[in-house]
Amino acid sequence: MRQISVLILLFIFNSCSEFYLGEEVKNTPRENFNSLWNTLDQKYSFFAYKNINWDEVYLKYSSKVKDNTTDIELFNIFFQMLGELRDAHVNLVSPFNVSRYEDVFTKGAENYDNRLIQTHYLKSDYFITGPFKHQVISNGRIGYVRFASFSTEVTESEIYFIINKYKNLDGIIFDVRSNGGGYVSNVFTICRAFADERRHVYTSFIKTGPGHEEFSEPNKVYLDPSLKEPFTKPVCILTNRGCYSATSFFVLAMKAFPNVTTVGDTTGGGLGAPTGGELPNGWSFRFSCTKTLSPSGINFEDGMPPDRVKILRSSDISKGIDTIIEDAVRFILLK
Repeated sequence: MRQISVLILLFIFNSCSEFYLGEEVKNTPRENFNSLWNTLDQKYSFFAYKNINWDEVYLKYSSKVKDNTTDIELFNIFFQMLGELRDAHVNLVSPFNVSRYEDVFTKGAENYDNRLIQTHYLKSDYFITGPFKHQVISNGRIGYVRFASFSTEVTESEIYFIINKYKNLDGIIFDVRSNGGGYVSNVFTICRAFADERRHVYTSFIKTGPGHEEFSEPNKVYLDPSLKEPFTKPVCILTNRGCYSATSFFVLAMKAFPNVTTVGDTTGGGLGAPTGGELPNGWSFRFSCTKTLSPSGINFEDGMPPDRVKILRSSDISKGIDTIIEDAVRFILLK
């Protein structure tokens, strides 16, 4: 599908539409500052959504830049300025440091304990199929699938094996807690195996002009089934604040299917695809240049709330119980 191809290319750092061609600038602290600020001013996608006054940010940080500002001092100014965007897809890379925004992952409890999962749910005889770890739980009635990262490419044969293995059970728990993202192409490979029919999963917009709200026409993304017999029994997706970027796209896309329920905490968000740039001094940077809305028009850039809010309780952990998994189990068995 053309729409899907466009978005995949964006996620592997292709350039947004080139609507701004600046003149060559000198490598001075001031010119580097202006280059970074101006590029973001014209190409960043969430100023309005996040209610950020970028002109005020300029006034706040521009005065800190002097002719004799050192590289480390300049980097620290940029680090603080970029932090105003509150976006984990915004980074600055120099030879000596990388700026990042990590608050998005720490807004809530972690709600995931790897040792608990390994010891009491996956145990020692779990299956490893590509990037997935999976096991039968709840007295053989539910399939549990742990997917820790989108950074490894998923093949159709891998997800088809899992679907076929658990097709006769009561449901599947798909655990993507603390999955920070990776290849967005995996979203489509996985979700198509659950698609019961062609469905609109989200709408994307690409930043196309210098105005803060100048975007392309809406680009609706659809998913078609890839299996004659997709998995249409209850599916619970477990989420927490560590679900970011491609993982948020996965959760958003899966929510288009009527048999899918999310359990846990709000995701970390990160639904803006990143693109990159370079400053006169050679430092590289990236930033969000798209925005994505749910089929109903909601922007979940800051995170998608779960259908069922559940927090991992320390008292349960001490008993070898994952509060969130067990809630999903009860939900599936009552369906």
